[in-house]
Amino acid sequence: MANEGSAKVTDDREAYVIQPLPSKGGFLCLLFYNAILHMHSDYLYTCHAWFNDYTRSFHSLEPKLEKNIDLKLRHTARVCDNISRIAKSLHLGQEELALAEVLALLHDVGRFEQLKDYGSFDDRITTDHAALGLNVLSRAGILCSLPKNERRLVRRAIWLHNKYEIPETVSPRCLLFSRMIRDADKLDILGLIVEHFETRSKNPNPALDFGLENCPGHSHEAILDILEGRMVKIATLKNLNDMRLMYLSWVFDIYFPVTLYCIEERGYLKKLMASLPQDCEIVEAVDFIMDYLNRRGRIFI
Repeated sequence: MANEGSAKVTDDREAYVIQPLPSKGGFLCLLFYNAILHMHSDYLYTCHAWFNDYTRSFHSLEPKLEKNIDLKLRHTARVCDNISRIAKSLHLGQEELALAEVLALLHDVGRFEQLKDYGSFDDRITTDHAALGLNVLSRAGILCSLPKNERRLVRRAIWLHNKYEIPETVSPRCLLFSRMIRDADKLDILGLIVEHFETRSKNPNPALDFGLENCPGHSHEAILDILEGRMVKIATLKNLNDMRLMYLSWVFDIYFPVTLYCIEERGYLKKLMASLPQDCEIVEAVDFIMDYLNRRGRIFI
């Protein structure tokens, strides 16, 4: 996780592996375990049905709006796949897998009202889409059938999925789910953005440009953030080169090895780097990112 200091690599992932059921009290424990598993499976099905019904109302005959509604639906589906892959890499149990997918399914539910009302995905000039999503979920009551602790966990992880960093005060379980959704979300956004930059001249989508110009130069503040081992802050973005630097800096917030593996496998960083001008400051920033990745044991290029 990136923070205001230098990026540090920690390896406390084993603490998050769900421990096996105790061997004693077997029958009652097994009944309880199966009840929880069945509840989560049924609830996941209910959430998918609600999500499909809710988002159906946002489809539009206006091509630009419909294009971005479809983009967010596809994004949500891929984030569900991503979080499942991350959770399985941690050997989490089926009930935790189901809860993780619920979180992924609902994490961006606020984007649909945001797009309808503002025509933009830029939280800076519209509203925090995580907060908007929590309001949508409160109105719908879709989380009410979850146990209290899990309801709080899902709400907290949705709130934190788009924040600059995770507070140190969150519980270990909330930290786990927050890290999973942040990794799963960033992994798909990187793919979306790489494709956007590759096709924007023929297939422009202003909602993904955040109103930034495709002009020469870059922000010195963005370079300083990277050289301090932290994510570039969205407030510092002045043009699309700064946006590319911001997305490259997301590696400082990627937590799980499987996420880094997927980023490498799909060539996202290589493509972003290739689209940047090769001036001295940018080369220094890219070299810093590569050194960081090598310290994490991954060689991307």
